[in-house]
Amino acid sequence: MRTNFGELVIEQAIVHSVPTRTKKDSGDYTVELSDEASQLTDKVQSALEKRLIGILKGHALSVTEDPELKSPLPDWARGFMTGEEDFVETSCQLARHLQDAQTGSASSGLLVVAQVKLARQRGLLLIKLEPESGIQARRVGEEGKRTFDVQFYADLLLTQKANVFKLALFTADGVEADLLQGWAADRQRSQQRISGFFLRTFLGCTFTEDPAEVTGRFHDVALKWVNSRLSEPEDAQARIDYTMAILSELNSAPGTITPRTFTDLHLKGDHRREFLTHLSENGIPDRTFVKDTQQIDPRLQKIRVDFASGAFLVAPLDVIEETVTFETLDDGRTMATVTGEVTNTQGWAPPGGRSRKKTPAPQTTDADALEDSRDADG
Repeated sequence: MRTNFGELVIEQAIVHSVPTRTKKDSGDYTVELSDEASQLTDKVQSALEKRLIGILKGHALSVTEDPELKSPLPDWARGFMTGEEDFVETSCQLARHLQDAQTGSASSGLLVVAQVKLARQRGLLLIKLEPESGIQARRVGEEGKRTFDVQFYADLLLTQKANVFKLALFTADGVEADLLQGWAADRQRSQQRISGFFLRTFLGCTFTEDPAEVTGRFHDVALKWVNSRLSEPEDAQARIDYTMAILSELNSAPGTITPRTFTDLHLKGDHRREFLTHLSENGIPDRTFVKDTQQIDPRLQKIRVDFASGAFLVAPLDVIEETVTFETLDDGRTMATVTGEVTNTQGWAPPGGRSRKKTPAPQTTDADALEDSRDADG
């Protein structure tokens, strides 16, 4: 699917107020529905597009419909994308479905539904907003044709007056596959993951790629590029720096990895383009993906630096940063200096290593010795 979010264009938008369903609301919807789309001025439209493009570029994760979750949303999205469903009616169905989904700890808020185009393809954008306490949505229009003031929710998105917002985007590209595909983001989560009720219950989706599998591939592919591309003696420092950056990124707190952001922060010059090309050629997405290091965690705790002489250095990342310095000598070799207090010395074998067994000396018997002596005596 196309991921050039910079081509996003908002064509129309509608807003519904969606309170959390309580036990006494069983069977009844208390959603405040709008009767028509809000009026978008050019200024508001441009500002919203810029804000949403930034969020999608930095936080959107690829998601795919999961039929086992039995959410009606994918079918409604397909119907709208193919022109079979009306925009306003689809948005009302989505608002009622959101109230069904956000039980328990999920907060009340506004649902913004927008008809968009991405790379000239029809799309459906969903935004769940939770305004600051005390901020009330403003209704405009006469009875029978009421809607929410578009400037109000534009202000929420463009400022900090919205404590939380989640969004999802589906386009005609995603309808062409057997299962609906799109993107989702959750600005509430400090680790940039997506709340279960929004992803699974409301959207009826799961992550497109297994997070543990793609994280493991990123680790292997990235380190392969470092060691193959930076193989000359004069590249030793860059090789060490890049390896440490990769391991640190995988060990860091954020729950996602954005390859382009990582590359911009840690790589230099032409290495940035070459690194991203290598990732792409090896099936690593160039967009943000969920990080799950469970399968590779043992390989992230320490770094090993090998020397041509057969010597090598193994140490935790933080120890390398604090106590080890590397210096490139005039002849192309690298000098490693470890500064610290010596606490122990001993022989060493690699984990799982087995000591060699010495070949036992030939055993002789008394009879053998006697025969030898006779031969010697003639």
